[in-house]
Amino acid sequence: MTDLSKHSQEFTIGSFDSDWHGNAKLTSICNYLQEIAGNHVDKVGQGLHDLSQNNHAWVLSRMRIKIIRPAKWKETIRIETFPTGIKGLFGARDFRIFDKDDQIIALASSYWLVVDLKTHRPLRPHDTVKHMPIGHHTEVFNEELEKLTPLTQEAELIEEIKIHYSDIDINRHVNNVKYLKWMIDAFPHEILTEKPISEIELNFLHELKLGEQIQIYQELSDENHMNCKITSKTTGKENCRARIIFNNINS
Repeated sequence: MTDLSKHSQEFTIGSFDSDWHGNAKLTSICNYLQEIAGNHVDKVGQGLHDLSQNNHAWVLSRMRIKIIRPAKWKETIRIETFPTGIKGLFGARDFRIFDKDDQIIALASSYWLVVDLKTHRPLRPHDTVKHMPIGHHTEVFNEELEKLTPLTQEAELIEEIKIHYSDIDINRHVNNVKYLKWMIDAFPHEILTEKPISEIELNFLHELKLGEQIQIYQELSDENHMNCKITSKTTGKENCRARIIFNNINS
């Protein structure tokens, strides 16, 4: 009998998903996670089309990713995902990423809101999650995903960007992975060469739409920890907040 409480897929790292070191881009890994999560909820009848019948949708609110080792160009990886229940207003979902030898190379956890598409307000997820097959799977992190601390007034404005058509997804707002791309692209390439990202935690706070102007801020917590945020210059709202941990390969 098929175990519907978890779902797995294989992905092969293409050249378009690799950085100049031949490692899988973190943004590509996030795209894989988003894809497999969507495929799993489709499989159990709780996907985008199913929820839209009641004018509801899943919205990613929090995510944490820990890279144990980067996947490589042309490498085939297997991602396993499973829901882990309700955390307050959130439906929680975890991920494990394996190499061909079934060794874990990355872990991820995510919290999702069920949102009313008419009012844009979150709903209690119990009516949706109660239909989700939840097995006895060990959560990948011991800690729950918390709301990240706001940046201070000393945070530095690094870059301003206008949102374009290609940034918009099927829900007609900016895709979650774009926030991560903008934050990473704002770093000098020398930092990412000397200190690749080993862990990242994100809070998605408000949606962004086509034509808005965004501002990217950075604040160094210590030599291996960077806090970032994205705000809309158009609306004045903070849209995304992140904590990034670097792996100092020279230490």
